[in-house]
Amino acid sequence: MFRERKEYRKHFGAVGLLQIGDESLQFNCYDISVKGAMIEVLPGKLLTCAADFDAFINEDKRAEIFIEELMLSGDVSVVWVREDHGHIMMGLEFESVVHNAEKRWLKRRGYRKTEPFTAELYVDKHWLTVEGINRSTKGLCVRLPADHPAIKVSEPVKLQIKEFGLAAMGKVIWVANGEGMTQVGLQFIPIT
Repeated sequence: MFRERKEYRKHFGAVGLLQIGDESLQFNCYDISVKGAMIEVLPGKLLTCAADFDAFINEDKRAEIFIEELMLSGDVSVVWVREDHGHIMMGLEFESVVHNAEKRWLKRRGYRKTEPFTAELYVDKHWLTVEGINRSTKGLCVRLPADHPAIKVSEPVKLQIKEFGLAAMGKVIWVANGEGMTQVGLQFIPIT
């Protein structure tokens, strides 16, 4: 017997990241359509059970999603949360998502959180205060009010972001000048 559904849903197995509240949580995606997805969320430090998620979405239903295999990222709304055989299941509705499967030239391999922050860079014996645009586990994108001669591609930098309690080494990956501002892409250098 045919069951009527509002839209076509594809059973699909992929992993991704869900940014909800102040946590970045891993999930498994099982069912996806053009309007949303059903996922199994792995518990975090603050949101550990279905009841925690349910209480949270009563205050704020917004979240951000990234599915690397589909190159899909954007804003979602949490529609429902339930516990099923010890697993936290969640229904998501896409608000504004971008799918760039054909544009692999973006080389975006991880989730990027877009949020303003302030950082300090130490480059060539100069401390610079910069405005953060977005961040990931591998690097940052920051903005300077003007061009600075010490900012060059492959230049090593020390960086500090007090609001995140982060101090790290990095290097300049790209520099883009325009409209009286300079944007800089920084990659973290792991210390082994």
